[in-house]
Amino acid sequence: MNPRRDSWGWALLATLPALLLLGWQVQAVWPFFSDDAFISLRYSERLLAGEGLTWTDGERVEGYSNLLWVLLCAGLGGTGLDLVVAARLLGAVATVIGLFALARALRPHDARSAALAALPPLLAASTQVALAWTCSGLEGPLVFGLLALGFGALVRTLASEPDVAQWPRAALLRASVPFALACWTRPDAPLWVATTAVGLAVAANGGLAARLRCVVAFAVLPFAAFLAQLLFRLAYHGDVVPNTAHVKADFDPAAFTAGLRYVTDALLAHQGITAVAIVSVIAMAIRASTRHFALLLALPTLTWLLYLVTIGGDHFAGRRLLHGAIVPMVLLAGVLLRSLSIPITAIAGAALLLLATIWNATTARTDPQTAELRGEIWEWRGKVAGQALQRAFGEQRPLLAVDAAGAVPFYSRLPALDLMGLCDRTIAQTPMPTWLQTMRPEIPRPPGHLKGNGRYVMDRAPDLLLFSNPPGLPLAVFVSACEFEDDPRFLNNYRGVLVDLGRQTILPGVDEELVMPLWVHRHGRVGVRSDGDTITVPAFLFGAHAMTGPIQRRHQPPTGDAAVEAAIGARMSALLQWFTTRHAVAVADASGHLQLELRGPGEFQCTVDLPAGEWRALVEPDRAAVDVLPTTLSVAQRGPVQLSVQVRQEGVSPQRVDRVLLRRIR
Repeated sequence: MNPRRDSWGWALLATLPALLLLGWQVQAVWPFFSDDAFISLRYSERLLAGEGLTWTDGERVEGYSNLLWVLLCAGLGGTGLDLVVAARLLGAVATVIGLFALARALRPHDARSAALAALPPLLAASTQVALAWTCSGLEGPLVFGLLALGFGALVRTLASEPDVAQWPRAALLRASVPFALACWTRPDAPLWVATTAVGLAVAANGGLAARLRCVVAFAVLPFAAFLAQLLFRLAYHGDVVPNTAHVKADFDPAAFTAGLRYVTDALLAHQGITAVAIVSVIAMAIRASTRHFALLLALPTLTWLLYLVTIGGDHFAGRRLLHGAIVPMVLLAGVLLRSLSIPITAIAGAALLLLATIWNATTARTDPQTAELRGEIWEWRGKVAGQALQRAFGEQRPLLAVDAAGAVPFYSRLPALDLMGLCDRTIAQTPMPTWLQTMRPEIPRPPGHLKGNGRYVMDRAPDLLLFSNPPGLPLAVFVSACEFEDDPRFLNNYRGVLVDLGRQTILPGVDEELVMPLWVHRHGRVGVRSDGDTITVPAFLFGAHAMTGPIQRRHQPPTGDAAVEAAIGARMSALLQWFTTRHAVAVADASGHLQLELRGPGEFQCTVDLPAGEWRALVEPDRAAVDVLPTTLSVAQRGPVQLSVQVRQEGVSPQRVDRVLLRRIR
């Protein structure tokens, strides 16, 4: 029998229990799909459309930070596969490859060794990161798969030849290929390369020259991959780091504490694997025959955990940044188990790993963050909202500014402005505002949500503004919107429009009434239009909300002035009344075009700048039950004129109006 084929066959058999467990685990958070994954998919989609590696029209900004993932998703999408399905499939395949690589790392060759080799992949499949992120759209599974291939190759070679200095150069090069690909998958992957290279150097016997030879042979391909992407980034995006690095680069005094809490919570959420890894490191470090394995696997793991502490962890539920560390942690347990020569000891060790697997799986499924992901469906509300915006405004191509840069821009396919800067260079390179720390220390500051530039956003004059997660909020939430909340350009030019999307199927079996509060630039691409002697006013601007002053005032110090506070309270009351009564809302007709639907009594007003002259106002379509007042206007000089629409007869609402036309009589 061919030993190589035999090893692959036994490795496949050893992987099967983990695959069954993984399939059961993934169902716990289905159909969760990360909003940030839609950012990557927008790059993939635009690449396929011939618009390059761009998130929106204009400046090329690297807002993806997972190049290989974007390219692979685009490759699958190029076959006609839906990009969301492609990302899910790619994550599942990468995880399966990783589980197989973990089993093969222990070189199973018979039933007994296959039973032992089944335990590391089983342990990995039981983790919360596998449960939460295998099919959730981001690159974590690819990192897991590549590191499993790389560390698995190193473990197999180290078992055959404990002296790294004696390894053929080809063996080091082969093992480094997955690490090189990982450098194209995440910008922090070189940390894995550097620490693994140090581990190999320490494990090598001989002098400095021999150790350097090992380091160079292992690191040359990853370094070449890193250098190639750096040169591409400079040439294509004009930067030395991904734009996302600028978003998270500013030091926040709370970062270290948050990072320490993140790592502690992540390890506690994986108690089974954490306990097994700690015991394995200690036991392997004591024994000379396994000490080099402990060093090779533990050093990169500890360095990665320290890195997570330094950057402040991550704001996503499900501890996704622990993905790569799972690989060396489970391999530590597998190598220790394989080294146990006394049968009863090996049986006891295997039993402990099975108990750790059950412990992990139980903890993963009952952890509050798993429940959080299971209930997170706002991305699918974003799909509905984005599709509605595409149907309503696709032809006008308005600039859409959003806090959540994933699902809504992806499905709307409109030019977009990322208010938190992941995909915008200017906002990303704006320093974190001091008011966020000194004036409002109580505001949560998750990594990646600390940047903004209200003045710059108003300079860009976006046509549409959508605050917070879809379907959105009428109030400013994050930095950019808080900073332009009192900007005269926002107060004068933007009006809040309630877009009633009706009852929508968010997911199979999940139907919701969705209302999207959308701020519309009344002079922008979807606002008032002038064509010679005719001015067209979109009817949905009637009854829209006009902010008369700021409400949140998060970037201003508290005044302590009773009159100021009373004014803020009055503005908040007006906003809530508009948001809750919903007597005048925008609804879509059969083609998706937004119309004004009048549902209640009263006059619904809109201010229009009119040139001098005599004007006649009329509604379209012409409905006997709807009046526009005044019907005729005489304007001596250009200026604002207030118009209103109302339902003429009681009991005949709701009535729909498409637009109001102003035609010059003379």
